[in-house]
Amino acid sequence: MTGMMKRFIGCAAGAAFLFGAAAAETIGAVTAEQLEAALSDAGLGPTMLEDASTGAPVANGRAGEFSFFVRALECSGKPAACENLVFFANFDLGRTATAQDFRIVNDFNDGQVFGRAYVLEDKNQVGVDYVIELGGGVSEDHLSQNVSRWADVIGAFVDQFRAGHQGS
Repeated sequence: MTGMMKRFIGCAAGAAFLFGAAAAETIGAVTAEQLEAALSDAGLGPTMLEDASTGAPVANGRAGEFSFFVRALECSGKPAACENLVFFANFDLGRTATAQDFRIVNDFNDGQVFGRAYVLEDKNQVGVDYVIELGGGVSEDHLSQNVSRWADVIGAFVDQFRAGHQGS
């Protein structure tokens, strides 16, 4: 084989590898099956459900001792593939929400890059959510990393909320 032929074959193989890897790893939406796999891979024990009005995937999972939900939004196709994932966990206060609860939530939001906390005053709950947007395409590794981060977001919120109420 000539040097020119070896270079041509090497370039063609390299291009095929790069194109195949990029095409195989980029996703712009996830189906219920893919969402379940991503949550399972992160150790979040999902139970898959379906939104009664839209048919969009919904997952109920566990991050340690904490239960949470994931709602898939901006879905299309059959099976539904969805561009946005909204993770959320709500916690019953067992009492009326106070000004201290709002301060703790605001402090969390001021110092936290991932996740947003909130007070559901009419339900006497606090919670935290986290959004993953896939529209435009992300790598499978990016999705995996972001799904795995969710347990840390819940943990950080719970730790800050508990610390904010110690001694009060």
